Amino acid sequence: MTKPERVTQREVREILRTFQESGWSAMTLELDRMRITVGKDGPPAAAAPRQAAAANVEAVTMVAEPAAPAPPPAPAAVAPRPPASSPAVDTTGCVEVRSPAVGSFWVSPSPGEPPFVQVGQQVQANDQLAIVEVMKLMNPVVAPQAGEIVQVCAANAELVEFDQVLFLIRPGDE
Repeated sequence: MTKPERVTQREVREILRTFQESGWSAMTLELDRMRITVGKDGPPAAAAPRQAAAANVEAVTMVAEPAAPAPPPAPAAVAPRPPASSPAVDTTGCVEVRSPAVGSFWVSPSPGEPPFVQVGQQVQANDQLAIVEVMKLMNPVVAPQAGEIVQVCAANAELVEFDQVLFLIRPGDE
């Protein structure tokens, strides 16, 4: 069995940056004999010291408390509200494409390159629409079926939540 790699300072900074941009009010991260507990309004009250046995934790454990209770999921017939700067879009019959993970949302393969898709573009099932990056791991966001991109519901480089609606696709004839 190989010894697990150590977490770098850069990775810790990335985790803290992601936390800072999230809606979470507190987070505890345990990695290889290290425990980091942070809160946006100072150390969380529940950050009491743990027993010495916890110092030998090898797995990653993240405990996060949202700043406010999450609203119940919207019914499928109700589409997310478009950004204030966008005109109203007819989303009747559209399919929601949701985030596969919590992370940074990227619309193009790398900076300076054109986006994978744009509003009005036709896509096929399994076409890549975007990327959700989680600690340098790139998770593809793919079209569940063929159709037209009606709306992009998240901004490039925005921190997105698991299961957040990212795209609306109007199904096309297959």
